[in-house]
Amino acid sequence: MENKIFDREEMMRLTNEGMEASMRFFLTINENVLKMAGWQVETMNDQNKKAMETMNDAYDQYQKNSRAIMSRIETVCQDAIKNIIPQEKAADCKN
Repeated sequence: MENKIFDREEMMRLTNEGMEASMRFFLTINENVLKMAGWQVETMNDQNKKAMETMNDAYDQYQKNSRAIMSRIETVCQDAIKNIIPQEKAADCKN
């Protein structure tokens, strides 16, 4: 089994996931803005509340996905650094 210093495929997968999460978030916002523009005046307040809830839910989901992806990227980078810098040298750098 090959010991990889930097997993390029994992970084590409994480990048794609991040872009997809961003696109879903912004598409949801755009869809809701378009829906709000088409609503009638008398139903505007109720519809605005629902749209804001949907937008807030989309934003929360985006943040959750982004945090998970960034955490994984951080782990991959830390693993790469550990494999690049010999452990004795890393210990010397801390002192």
